[in-house]
Amino acid sequence: MFKVKKQRRRRSEIRLGTQAVSYEATAFQPRFTVTPVLNFWQTRGVKLSSLLLMALLGWVLYVLFTRPIFFVRTAEIRGNVAVSAREIYTMSGIDRQSIFWVNPGEVVKKITSLPNIKSAVVSLALPARVVIEVSERRPELVWQTGQTLWWVDQEGTVVPPKEDLTGMLRIVDDDRQPLEPGYQIDANIVEGAQTLRVLAPDVSVIRYSRLRGLTVATPEGWPVYMGSGSEIKAKLVVLTAVLADLKERNITPAYIDMRDPLRPFYKPASVIQIGQPGANPSRTPPPRPSVRPQ
Repeated sequence: MFKVKKQRRRRSEIRLGTQAVSYEATAFQPRFTVTPVLNFWQTRGVKLSSLLLMALLGWVLYVLFTRPIFFVRTAEIRGNVAVSAREIYTMSGIDRQSIFWVNPGEVVKKITSLPNIKSAVVSLALPARVVIEVSERRPELVWQTGQTLWWVDQEGTVVPPKEDLTGMLRIVDDDRQPLEPGYQIDANIVEGAQTLRVLAPDVSVIRYSRLRGLTVATPEGWPVYMGSGSEIKAKLVVLTAVLADLKERNITPAYIDMRDPLRPFYKPASVIQIGQPGANPSRTPPPRPSVRPQ
């Protein structure tokens, strides 16, 4: 009886235990793990990602620098009056350039090299928009050297004329100094000439020399030396009194020197009296104390 029980136990073990253990031992067990992937990424992943990023960046740059939409074909130009937009655009040197190669600072330098342009501001926007805003040198008067005419702005900068010069105040340089664009004339001369034009609207032409400064003519045709252009108002006030005194005494001056308004003087015109031998041709009536002859 004991033997039977033992045999039954063995069958039970065979049926339930031994076969189960054998089955579990011989069954297929897949071995999936991320360790190799992590190891590969740690060793080569960084290099691979860098190569992919560089390739992507290269492709983007290729598209940006080769697509026609990013190339400049025109520009919006503002503030110009005397200088044409075509001249400004040509001088800028941005035509058919990629917007990514345009350097606003370099463009400003090129544009302001034009004599009539005082300053410029350049702004860029995608895909290929360029805005150029300029400030021109506005002419205050015309400077004549021989037969050559120049514009002169408020600061005394000489620039080539761009428009009709009719009606503008003109200064004739008796010294005929050679000028070129960018030459600087003393700003006091410009300011003095403008003041003369305002206070004496009939004056349209003023002469200039380094020795006498500004020279204007009275309605009688008498030349008046005004100097460098400073104290013009005071000089005109004194000149009014001098002219009244000369007319009252019937004196014709060769010129009137107002370079120092506190010490004005004049040179009497030579009077030749025919038929009176020995007459002094430079003799004139004695001047009043307020005006002294030279």
